[in-house]
Amino acid sequence: MTYYEVLLSLHILAAIVWIGGGIAIQFLAFRAEQTRNGPFMQALGDSSDWLAKRLFIPSSFATLVFGILLTIEGPWTFDTLWIDLGFIGFAASFLTGILFLKPEGERIGRAIAAHGPESNEARHHIRRIVVVERVQLVILVLVVGAMSIKPTSDDAGTVLLFAALTAVAIALGVWSLRSDERPEPAPAD
Repeated sequence: MTYYEVLLSLHILAAIVWIGGGIAIQFLAFRAEQTRNGPFMQALGDSSDWLAKRLFIPSSFATLVFGILLTIEGPWTFDTLWIDLGFIGFAASFLTGILFLKPEGERIGRAIAAHGPESNEARHHIRRIVVVERVQLVILVLVVGAMSIKPTSDDAGTVLLFAALTAVAIALGVWSLRSDERPEPAPAD
């Protein structure tokens, strides 16, 4: 087994953990939406926050680091389209986490503390996080597709398909968020 093969195995394993965890959370979020069970939603939110620090952030950074090392060790260069798509996907996920998911998670905590896990305000913020995470997951799955297919600038059809799927996911996410009216906060007791 070569050093490159070890790096490739670790890169793939880290990506599986990162994206597989995201898929599992989405199934649980779907279940929470179906049951409308406030305590279950609260537990899922708490678990997601716990997992973010212990699973999602470490596995995403491991995916990035092993990908960089693979590029250095292997026959690739950093100006390769599919590698650039990987960096873009990581950057989108990282920025979404810092700029939206973390602050929105804090809003959920405040809404639950003030009004309870079944309040309209808590549900509103939970819905926002779930929708954004679904869009992010679509983008990450497309990155896996790019890593597998390895499109070049000559593969215009593949690149256009990936761009169209990303645009559709974002549009559906925005539409879904806009269709949810922000509820009035419950009156303070």
